[in-house]
Amino acid sequence: MTGVPTTASTGGLAFGEIPPYSGQQPSPPITPDTGRPARKHQPSYPPRDVVRGILRRKQVSLDLLSPQQADFFGAMEREEEIRKHEEVIAEEEEEEEEEMKKLFFPLKFAPPMRGGKKEKAHGEVEEGRPPKEVEAPHVVRATRVDKIKALILCCLMIAFVGVCIGWETHEDESHSVFGLVGKACVTDCLGDREFRNFFVGNEDHFDSGDIIGLTMHLDPRPSEDNVFYHVRVDIARLDETTVGSFTQTVVKSIEFGPPEAHERKTIHEKVTVNWETPQNHHVINAYSETGVPLSFTLAATKQSPLSDKSVLIAALIMVFVYVFILLEVIHRTLVSIFGSMVALFFFFLMHNGETESIKTIMLHQEWSTLGLLFGMMVLVGELSHTGVFEWLAVRLLVSSKGSFNRLMVLLGLLTALASAFLDNVTTMLLLAPVTIDMCGILGVDPRPYLITEVIMSNIGGTATQIGDPPNIIIGSSFEEVGFVDFIVNVLPCIFLFAVPLSLMLLLWIFKPFMTMKEMPELDAEKLKLTYPIYDEPRLLIAGTSTFFLIILFFLHPLHHKDTAWLALITALLTISFTNPHDVQDVLRNHVEWDTLLFFAGLFVLVEVCAAMGLLEAIGEALADVIKAQSESQQLPIAITLIIWVSAITSAFLDNIPYTATMIPVVRILSDELPDTLPIKTLAWALSFGACLGGNGTLLGASANIVTAGISSNRGFKISFMNFFYPGMMAMILTTAISNLYMVIVYVWVG
Repeated sequence: MTGVPTTASTGGLAFGEIPPYSGQQPSPPITPDTGRPARKHQPSYPPRDVVRGILRRKQVSLDLLSPQQADFFGAMEREEEIRKHEEVIAEEEEEEEEEMKKLFFPLKFAPPMRGGKKEKAHGEVEEGRPPKEVEAPHVVRATRVDKIKALILCCLMIAFVGVCIGWETHEDESHSVFGLVGKACVTDCLGDREFRNFFVGNEDHFDSGDIIGLTMHLDPRPSEDNVFYHVRVDIARLDETTVGSFTQTVVKSIEFGPPEAHERKTIHEKVTVNWETPQNHHVINAYSETGVPLSFTLAATKQSPLSDKSVLIAALIMVFVYVFILLEVIHRTLVSIFGSMVALFFFFLMHNGETESIKTIMLHQEWSTLGLLFGMMVLVGELSHTGVFEWLAVRLLVSSKGSFNRLMVLLGLLTALASAFLDNVTTMLLLAPVTIDMCGILGVDPRPYLITEVIMSNIGGTATQIGDPPNIIIGSSFEEVGFVDFIVNVLPCIFLFAVPLSLMLLLWIFKPFMTMKEMPELDAEKLKLTYPIYDEPRLLIAGTSTFFLIILFFLHPLHHKDTAWLALITALLTISFTNPHDVQDVLRNHVEWDTLLFFAGLFVLVEVCAAMGLLEAIGEALADVIKAQSESQQLPIAITLIIWVSAITSAFLDNIPYTATMIPVVRILSDELPDTLPIKTLAWALSFGACLGGNGTLLGASANIVTAGISSNRGFKISFMNFFYPGMMAMILTTAISNLYMVIVYVWVG
């Protein structure tokens, strides 16, 4: 081998000698986590470019060098290969990111759905890399004692089912245990300052420009005739005479009515104080226009002039809350809590600074929803420690037969079918962990599958009376509507048209994710051995509880028990058997407190905005437009308006209070126009709009928020914009399908 010419930089050393330099190492250190040379090295001598040029010119074979010399030049070559490999990986990641951005092509500013290093949970498989070999966990077999415990629990749950079915339920919720605000009376009813003062807190003197808020709860009409009864309420000012007596001067008259046929009706009115000497005391008198006695409860409150703009203020608060959630400046839980506080602040200002106790504020919570979520979170948490979700995920993977599209269709159909007979929140609490574990096995992002599932759960839940909370409210509010009526009138549209077309739309939206990589070949038998049921005793307990709880959900039309009670009692019984001495572990690891707090803040926010009149204003505007149409056009316009207004409103507001607000509006429309607006038809339109509208945004339905919370806790954040594009597209499609279906069936064919 010929020698290499020496240069001034080498100091005349012969080729093959290692030149002295500060911090010299024969080979760069290797990092233990990646197996690659560390990036930070001391400067080499001679320069690496010179060494590479020498190797290229002279074609020096490393095999002919000494081990120390080979290490020196081999390190140069390895570093060059690593650099090129990293460049190739960077180019592939850029191409992959561009493909992912195609998902949000109409919304280019939307963040890509990527699970970065900070989002990747412990144990998750990084996307784009082959799944690692996983050793089979230690399997704990169920003993005879465990089976006896499961048998005891089974007996307790059977007794619980019997009690629920046999115990008569009090369904009249018009009478609260906390009492009604205001004073009850029967027309004709003359008020006075001391004994029958309808003004809350005896605030019966005002300033010019003040607002008097009147809330009347009018009892059902006393007979079944078609007479429209009204209650005339007179606000009278008390003027003191020269002899010390008082005379009444009527300054304002308002009519309330007509009452409902079978239910108590709540009516709100606002009166602006614009008469002379409002500083005097006032009284309220009530009369029946027809002379027939009418019973009612009336409360009058003194409010500030700001109350006259309450609807606008409530709308602006909701807009700002959604903007902050969209921008993700802070966590959405904090946004909902702060938004509810701002709404309460303005609400107190409207009532002259009078605040409410925390006990009264807590009455605005949807405790049924919170209780159901808490109970199901505990049950799902217990099941997740048994390996059953991974076991189910493997079976789904085998059924997909190597196709991502087939896998998404299977998950969507399973979710839609389950949500038709279970509450959609319960469905997602059960299926979301399975989906995340399944995608972890494949090494792919689970968010497209989770979004597809939650959209299909909202669609499938529309099909039956027990599938979605708005349907439960509609079924319990209208005597004309029953469980079978939903199956006959709503279910065909959902499963024949909405579900198939929505799946096609979602497959098209998520096509970049489906075609980005091929599903790896999976050894079914090896997967089944790797992911077994590893905690059989816990599965016996939690599985038995969940089985009977689902039976109770199915039997809800028979026992009418609140699903929150069922879930809470079942969860407490379960942890009494699985974690009797470690409740802290259950509360810390199973319950997603950020999701519960988000719901708590959102419920207060929506209820306060409803108290400001926002939802009532939407319902009244809708009724006014329908009544203004010609008789032949009233039904198709009513169907279209109720469906689309309900869908858009439910996309941005919780559909539970909106549905409760629209129930009396639908009842009034049907009572006033019984020949053109059948109450069943309007009920189906309200059901379609309120349930399908929940897909519009991340906050449109409870199942959306629950799924986002589960995904975030597992390291895959679903942002507002991640959900908005596929969710809004699905909402528009399904709402249009239901609108066309109803017009064809009930107007053209009808």
